[in-house]
Amino acid sequence: MDCVRRCFFRVHGSVFVLALMTSAGMRTCAQSGSTQLTFEAATIKPVAIDASHPFDPKHYGAHVYQSRARYWSMTLRDLIEYAYDIHSFQVSGSGSSGSDRFDIEAIFPEGAAKQDERRMLQALLKDRFKLAFHIESKDLEGYALVVGKHGSQLKPSLPDPSKSEMDTPSISGEDRADQSPAKPRVTANPDGSSTIDLGKRGTQTVKFDPENWLRHYQRSKMAMAELAEMLSDCVGREGHKVEDRTGIQGDYQVSFDCPLGMPRPMTGSDASDMLPSDPEGGWGGALNHSLDTLGLKLEKCKVPVEVYVIDHTEKPSEN
Repeated sequence: MDCVRRCFFRVHGSVFVLALMTSAGMRTCAQSGSTQLTFEAATIKPVAIDASHPFDPKHYGAHVYQSRARYWSMTLRDLIEYAYDIHSFQVSGSGSSGSDRFDIEAIFPEGAAKQDERRMLQALLKDRFKLAFHIESKDLEGYALVVGKHGSQLKPSLPDPSKSEMDTPSISGEDRADQSPAKPRVTANPDGSSTIDLGKRGTQTVKFDPENWLRHYQRSKMAMAELAEMLSDCVGREGHKVEDRTGIQGDYQVSFDCPLGMPRPMTGSDASDMLPSDPEGGWGGALNHSLDTLGLKLEKCKVPVEVYVIDHTEKPSEN
């Protein structure tokens, strides 16, 4: 995609939506651009998630192509977060608490571009789900990303490759995210991870760990503001805003583990399978260990957040 905060990686050959990925500077691109458009056609079907049909991470998330889009096994809350390019903790109200999941197949109208996709999804949510909301500014519990007591252990990014290296043709095994050569390249790696070429922002490799129910990120070039943005979806079931207060400038090589902000696939109503809400808890130790290796840590604090308060929603008709 041209503009994504929630980008994609592959899990056992399928595409899975990331909870977060790119820089804060890219977050606004999905909300600017052409005039309001609507999908030419869209079908909405409920998806059953129960003991007989557990959640399948391989059938989840937004998948956007040149002339159509698919949204698999997403709740209304998921769809709102994606359409408005916001975090889970920015959505509140009784209308956002439903657990029903949907598969949506949408066709773009003639002349629509991929950068119009989120705006068209916004229109669908208002039309088919009767979504209505207002925005409030609130001070919420969040975290500050700061330098640890022993100092930063960050490694600077390597120099950018020369122009000739950047123009090298794709190697065998690479899969392009789109047919256009200007789009990012996605490489499926033998270990099950995927690497996306972010151009001037380096590369990002992501691997899903089903045993510990987390994602492992490895970025070749990352600013601390970008890291804080990504961490916002890694702290607690619904995430918390993370502000960069490290004072560190420049780009660095960064690796960290991000707990998934959703329940594990469950075979019953076992509450022990749910994620803890506090990253300082035992299960959040993977994230804390990652940050400690980088010489960083999270500290609790109050942070200002724009909250989308849902006033009204309805169950959609299928067609």
